[in-house]
Amino acid sequence: MPVPTAIERSYEEQGYLLPEGLSWEMVAERRARWGIAAIFVPVATAPGCLGWGVPFIDGRPLHHP
Repeated sequence: MPVPTAIERSYEEQGYLLPEGLSWEMVAERRARWGIAAIFVPVATAPGCLGWGVPFIDGRPLHHP
């Protein structure tokens, strides 16, 4: 699997940034471990917790291929 994926690259092109401290390699490992759908990316972090979703910028969800 390429890192980042086509969906993740499309989100980046629309202004999405990974939460601080994460890399695309870490995202890929956690996505595989927990079976996270390809359209979701990390959108929030808290100690011991990673929230996944479709990112919103300026009140609008980002689109993906």
